[in-house]
Amino acid sequence: MATLKSNRTRMFLVATLALGVQGCASMSKNECVTADWYAIGYETGIRGEREAKITDYRKACADHGVTPDLARFMAGRDAGLERFCEPRNGYRLGRAGTGYAGVCPPRAEGEFLAAYNAGRELYDVQQNINRLDRRISAKQTDLKSLNEDIADKQGELIRVGTTPPRRALLLSQMLELQDRVKSVEADIYDARVDRDRERARLSRLQRRDPAW
Repeated sequence: MATLKSNRTRMFLVATLALGVQGCASMSKNECVTADWYAIGYETGIRGEREAKITDYRKACADHGVTPDLARFMAGRDAGLERFCEPRNGYRLGRAGTGYAGVCPPRAEGEFLAAYNAGRELYDVQQNINRLDRRISAKQTDLKSLNEDIADKQGELIRVGTTPPRRALLLSQMLELQDRVKSVEADIYDARVDRDRERARLSRLQRRDPAW
């Protein structure tokens, strides 16, 4: 399964994992002395954080003359990674659009990445649909504004007292606006076609029965 660590299977990976968990910016001397480094390592692993996280704890405790127990930390982190690297968790992270820092050991990474990428594909398709929804909404707003502008000019065009030169200008402006209307309508049509295609793709993906 380690062969899945190719560029193709890593297409959705990002450089860092951000789960909103703050690092240990400061620790009291008592916290450093009494710390359960296995438990801290386990939490680091289950969050999918790199082993370099121990550097934060070293810096935090250095002022108190305390050195973290690296062996206990790493043993705990390895245990935490066993849970983090389960395919089901990979699928959940990918589905949520969460990044992956490449922390899983080779024996587990193949299945983890397969699940992660399957979930991430769903996430990406949904993001495409959301983007197209926003695009269509924006274009519809533009279209409404253009049509209102055309209606205003039509009203002025037939108004008593509008001079011939002004009417000529209004007609020219209306033709330009109508061209823009056609362009915007074409954009809306294309976006709807794209959205329908992405919706169909999403439906197919959702019907898949993941093995995780």
